[in-house]
Amino acid sequence: MQSLHYLHEIEGGAKERFVYLCSSCNCVLRVGREFRPVGELVDTLQGVCPGCGRTLDGATECKLIPIPDDWTSVDLAPRRVAEAKRPLFQSASSFVHFSLGFAPLDSVLRPLAPGRLVTLIGPGSSAVSELAAFRAQLPLEKGGLDSTVLFVDGGNRSDPYLFASFAKQHGMNPNEALRRVANCRVFTMYQLVQLVSEYLVPAVEDYAARLVVISDLLGTFNEPELDEREARRLLSGLEQGVSAVKRKALVITTLASSNKYDGQVTAWADTLVRLSLDGDRARIELLKHPTREPTVSAFRMDGLLRPVEGARVVS
Repeated sequence: MQSLHYLHEIEGGAKERFVYLCSSCNCVLRVGREFRPVGELVDTLQGVCPGCGRTLDGATECKLIPIPDDWTSVDLAPRRVAEAKRPLFQSASSFVHFSLGFAPLDSVLRPLAPGRLVTLIGPGSSAVSELAAFRAQLPLEKGGLDSTVLFVDGGNRSDPYLFASFAKQHGMNPNEALRRVANCRVFTMYQLVQLVSEYLVPAVEDYAARLVVISDLLGTFNEPELDEREARRLLSGLEQGVSAVKRKALVITTLASSNKYDGQVTAWADTLVRLSLDGDRARIELLKHPTREPTVSAFRMDGLLRPVEGARVVS
């Protein structure tokens, strides 16, 4: 029987790998070069951690961290035959109806389609990214993409409780919905650039993901000793990676808090929206769009948290 590894044993490794672990006991479930959906791992382990015996639903994590060389083959979950995947490349008409199900945002963001980079600025952007990650799983006839979602958490802002609330509002099992989201958290700017530039395109192709969310894109670019030249180098690599990914899928990035490099990143966006909060009200500023002129509108935040088609914009 394969021995178990635990996160606290990881030290001195020179190679970074994707490490999947039980958040209850830190038992490492899988180590690999590829970024894969957590739901596949949970299914192959019958939903139970082999280390502590607790359920893995909502209790699994994926981290990109250095590991010892002899850990590169750890895999407690038996591999299964890959399920048939939908065609990777589909006509643009199959994407144009994707919506957030919330009229004040849809009116400024549409069309939400591959080849587009949508950047959301401000504290309200995190909630919108969670909504998009959920909505992408819905069938096409309900305004979704019927798709797995790749969610890169750059600033520890992923909110599974908010995501679960969206699922419940639509009568879906939150755990089943979460299994269609491959969530990977990064802790340094170097990990983020490596993930985006090296791993995201293969992951999109492997799982025919139609939506990629990079939450708090500059959340790790806050080190005071960061040299300007090094920052430019990293941002260049990040831009190239994002450009490659958006050729395969719709990409949504968020800038949840102010950063000195915001201006460089917002220049990449095809659609740029600022979301400002004032109590229970949110202000939407469309700053950039391929076909629309800049505009300003507002809505109640509780309307977003309970999305309803045809919601009325408030002034």
